[in-house]
Amino acid sequence: MKFTIRNDRPEDFLGVVREVGQWLADTGRELWAIDTLTPENLFDEFTTGNGYVVYARHPDGREEPAGAFILQWKDPLFFGDVPDNTAGFIHKLAIRRAFAGQNLFARMLDFCRAECLKRGIHEIQLETDGTRPALMQFYERNGFEPTHRREVSEFGQTFLCQYYVMRF
Repeated sequence: MKFTIRNDRPEDFLGVVREVGQWLADTGRELWAIDTLTPENLFDEFTTGNGYVVYARHPDGREEPAGAFILQWKDPLFFGDVPDNTAGFIHKLAIRRAFAGQNLFARMLDFCRAECLKRGIHEIQLETDGTRPALMQFYERNGFEPTHRREVSEFGQTFLCQYYVMRF
């Protein structure tokens, strides 16, 4: 199966993130409150145009959204201490269950690294729920190094965030 990554369909981005968010809630692992996953909350001056969707192309030519993520260049809420345009910041990473185990995260990372390098940027940063050891181990297995933890409030929720960096 071939995969492409584009940022031209915000409705597909929202659909993937909401689907994965609902699956997490249904399995007792809520990460994002579903009612906060709206265009008004997710698309602002820093993220508009930066919501990417990974599309799977089936043998019959049909395309289907497989995953989604935000890659932005300025993030005053989560990374206010990092100068603008010195890192790529990944948020709302979501892979649909039908595509789990197909190494989509590696494809996403390759894309993010390439976009960073086009801008002369040599690091990616992300944060995740600091109370989820399996998720933190996943990022560490994929080359991210833990940096620090802090609480962050977003959309009425407070999270203990574990921060990560990948330099290349």
